[in-house]
Amino acid sequence: MHVRLAKPEDLRAITALTRAHRACLAEWSPTWWRPGPHADEMHAAWLGHLVTADGPVMRVVEHEGDVVACAVAMPQPGQWFVDDVAVADGRAWPALLAAVEERPALTCVATADTARAACCCEAGLTWVSSCWIGPAAPSGSPEGTVRPRDDEAGWPAHPPHTFGALGPWLAFGDEAGGLVVASRSLTAPPVYDSSAGTVAVVDRLTGRDRAGLLAHARSAIAARGDVLVAVVADAGDTEGAGILAGAGLTRTIDIYAWP
Repeated sequence: MHVRLAKPEDLRAITALTRAHRACLAEWSPTWWRPGPHADEMHAAWLGHLVTADGPVMRVVEHEGDVVACAVAMPQPGQWFVDDVAVADGRAWPALLAAVEERPALTCVATADTARAACCCEAGLTWVSSCWIGPAAPSGSPEGTVRPRDDEAGWPAHPPHTFGALGPWLAFGDEAGGLVVASRSLTAPPVYDSSAGTVAVVDRLTGRDRAGLLAHARSAIAARGDVLVAVVADAGDTEGAGILAGAGLTRTIDIYAWP
């Protein structure tokens, strides 16, 4: 297995690899990863841009003359997002993951993709957070009292994620000092189906009554017109996982970090 930088002549193979991976993603979560009507053509054009653009670093794994894996390291503020990771030959995983030199670097793995998660762990990556996906509207009316929070300088850091810059914010606090922070309305990337509506990312949820705070945030998000919510939670937060599952959200994406 040989890892090298991608070249324009690799585009056909890269496009085939990523198309096959998108099909798997759509099976695992049709709501989150449903392909757009022209996904194949649009993604091929985007990948062609990445191969030659300054900034992104596209790599491929070659075996006996065939491109069997690919990944692109995308610069984000303060970090790198390793995206478009696709592997046709499982033996390529160690070489592909070890070739990523950019730091700090994160990548997303579908929670259902247990084989890929195992490869990440074997390569020394650490599961750092997860995204829980569900409808924006809560199942019932929110209880308790909240107030808007605009003191952004005092907010805690969010768990690691790959959504990039998310402000301006929708933020609420409760009387016990809890906090919930949601992003502006986001549209799905062009390769995915945006007809289902916009999504808000909740990347901070703290306090004793996290379920109540989340319900208030979802109610405001739904009133704004968003259809889906994606909540980012720390990987080791078992209590939080129970709260999110109890709120009807599904753990869909796990985020891994290179050491």
